[in-house]
Amino acid sequence: MINFVIKKFEIFFVPLIFFLLLTFFFSINKIYIPILISFAFLFFKKKIKKVLFINLILIVFILKIFFLNLGSNNTLSKLIYEKHFLYGVQNLDSYFLKQSGDLSGFIGYVDNSLKKKVKIKTDMYGFRNENFNTNFDFFLVGDSFLHQHRLDQNDLINYQLQKYNLKTYNAGIPIYDISHYFELIKFFKEKEINKKFVMFIYPGNDFLNYGNPKSGYFNFFDNEILKFYVKLRKFFGLHSQMKFMINKYKALKKDNKAKVSSYLVNNKEIFFFKDFINSHLKEISFNKKFTETYREFLPDIVIVIPTKFDVYCNFLSDVSCNQNDYIKKIASNDLMKDVKIVDSSSFLVEKARVELENGNFLYDSRDTHFNRLGNKYLSQFLALVIEKD
Repeated sequence: MINFVIKKFEIFFVPLIFFLLLTFFFSINKIYIPILISFAFLFFKKKIKKVLFINLILIVFILKIFFLNLGSNNTLSKLIYEKHFLYGVQNLDSYFLKQSGDLSGFIGYVDNSLKKKVKIKTDMYGFRNENFNTNFDFFLVGDSFLHQHRLDQNDLINYQLQKYNLKTYNAGIPIYDISHYFELIKFFKEKEINKKFVMFIYPGNDFLNYGNPKSGYFNFFDNEILKFYVKLRKFFGLHSQMKFMINKYKALKKDNKAKVSSYLVNNKEIFFFKDFINSHLKEISFNKKFTETYREFLPDIVIVIPTKFDVYCNFLSDVSCNQNDYIKKIASNDLMKDVKIVDSSSFLVEKARVELENGNFLYDSRDTHFNRLGNKYLSQFLALVIEKD
């Protein structure tokens, strides 16, 4: 009986465990590589299989111990599963280190001061809400401008809007783009959650040429086996940690300073990502299949979020502001032509002007996202739009 169990284990479970562990070294979108290696593994001799299997287990656990001792202060990596698997980690409720601004790495800035911690809580879907329920009036979809992992939970837009008696659900995750936004609307509408949807578009990185849709992207939420698998990947963290170390090494070899510009605003040096300075040149389009797929899943309102340069170019000497036509570019697409689109740029420029008189900024000097004050005004703008709607 024991020999029978051992034999079955060797035939079925050893290849399965070998494949599972091997996948931890690769991104999910390259799962075909461990599949091919595991298929070849089936045809190896028994002794070779045993050596490979044992060594793989040893390597996995040695790397796990190494990465544990190495430590990582990258808060964002703890909040999403992987760059190629953009889902928030569910049911978090803890304090995390506040990261340096996202431009810090480009300018070689190291913050040696005492790190502040921010409260971060996520719901059953990995979004930053107290919990998931249907007792909200507006469903907000967007990227890091909604997720805001550098801000405390109470400073998020969905919490700020409570001051205006607005119940909103925050469905933002960093690195999302408009295809993710539409998939989210589709996912929740198909669950008969008939709320008003507000889509936040950031021209800096959302203006792209969108091809075929990411159909079924959020079916992950209902797949318990897949959720268990990605939690295992997260626990071992092999691919993400190795990728982090590789990228860190590459960064040392590059002159990243060329990607950032700085200007004096009120005698304070403020940094800008060069690519976002030229966001007025970017175009946005949706192909026919994308348009047909999401025509029934349109947002009720689109809010355009200006770039940091769009706001502060107004206060820079010897620098002219670029003429942007973000609303026109979005509305020119057949998919979005009948959607209400509003641009928050003018409102935020005026708020920035008022705050500069008191020496305050809507952004931290080394970050492209709103700080607590900027987020407050974005919330105020949305409240005004909803009031007029």
